[in-house]
Amino acid sequence: MNSAMWHLTQRDMTESELLVKLRVKTDNEEWITETLSNLRGYGYLKSDQDFAEQFTEQAFAGEFGSKYIVEKLKKKGLQDSIIHDAIEKVKQAKNIDEQAMLIERVNNYYRTFTMSKEKVVAALQKRGFTYQQIKEALAQHENVSELKSNLEIKAEKADLEKEVLKYARKGKGLTVIRQELRMRKIDIADLETVVEKAINEDIIDFYSSCLEQLQKKNYDLTTHKERSKAYAMLTRKGFSSEEVKFAIAEAQEDN
Repeated sequence: MNSAMWHLTQRDMTESELLVKLRVKTDNEEWITETLSNLRGYGYLKSDQDFAEQFTEQAFAGEFGSKYIVEKLKKKGLQDSIIHDAIEKVKQAKNIDEQAMLIERVNNYYRTFTMSKEKVVAALQKRGFTYQQIKEALAQHENVSELKSNLEIKAEKADLEKEVLKYARKGKGLTVIRQELRMRKIDIADLETVVEKAINEDIIDFYSSCLEQLQKKNYDLTTHKERSKAYAMLTRKGFSSEEVKFAIAEAQEDN
């Protein structure tokens, strides 16, 4: 009994949790059963159902969702049926609408969005809301246009010229460079200007780069089949038809 009382003064416990603690203390099941019975009689120990309902009510009051409640109560050893019964009972008694609760939290807590969309979603999921609930709550926010993904935030900070040169050094042609930049949400409105400037300054030479990529492979360019393979490979790397034809012709002359 002393051990049980000590644990209960530290924090509220379910019967299941306290049972685990007492079985560490003793293997005498008769003592354990008597202690639990006395604690219930004194009103010191809540039933699992009462504990679940009280926890659920407090969680909803703190703007936590059902998934959070389920996860926490499962860790306390409560049965699924008790947890779900408690959630439904409290929802009906308190007229809980999780979607409305989440919308209110989003509107009050996030007046403006100073973090990425991923961080906002993760924070709300940690509070027990589903992705669909979060999606709906964010969609109705008046400043939702401010909410950027990690990709979009990085894209806004990206230097277009440096990004183009990085891909060009990796042996990528303009088509692939454009695709990669679009996938990364980088603004490519000035792409043609940047590329033209780099070509005029001899910083980029797609013709030479195309030839270099071809020379890394071992194609027999005397056969139509091998030339077709070479053509397809270079096209996949983003080089234009003119650049590919130039590279194949140069390679044939060298051979």
